[in-house]
Amino acid sequence: MKQQINELGYTQGYFPFNKEEIREFEIIAEKASASTTEERKNIFHHFPLVIELFERAIRESPFQLQLTNYCFYIEKNKHGRNWPLLFHKDINLPDYMNISNEIKMDFLKNAIMFRLTLDTSDKDTGAIKVIPKSHLDELKTEDEVFIDTKEGEVIFFKPLLLHGSNKMKLPHTRRVFQALCIEL
Repeated sequence: MKQQINELGYTQGYFPFNKEEIREFEIIAEKASASTTEERKNIFHHFPLVIELFERAIRESPFQLQLTNYCFYIEKNKHGRNWPLLFHKDINLPDYMNISNEIKMDFLKNAIMFRLTLDTSDKDTGAIKVIPKSHLDELKTEDEVFIDTKEGEVIFFKPLLLHGSNKMKLPHTRRVFQALCIEL
């Protein structure tokens, strides 16, 4: 996993949560879905249980990471929340993180996103797509890869990796909690 994230910018196949914990995330997702956009961008503040569960999962992961205070919730569904997300890098951090523009890029080079997927997803149901190695500034758009996920799977990826998602083609719900971590 460590080698893959350093080389490609992402890795998957980590399932740290049991069925009861996934159910807790689903309950939180229902509440987050009904909240404002600003509240969905600050999940840890509004739902402290997510911090507790993420911290345990990160401690048990193959990486040495420290959770930051930035976690957000994203949902695509058949009821109007279905949009294409163009390729981008996660360089816009919320003000509450207090990271100046002078140090932001160095900060992000040493960061990893912890992305919990609550639902299965693929190319037709809103899966994240990435351009491998783009965090190293190696751009080859023909290398676009969709990361199919299973319920409860965690994807780790570099925030400077180009990533996005297509509009869903099939009726589905795709719910994600994503937190920013720093490599120790």
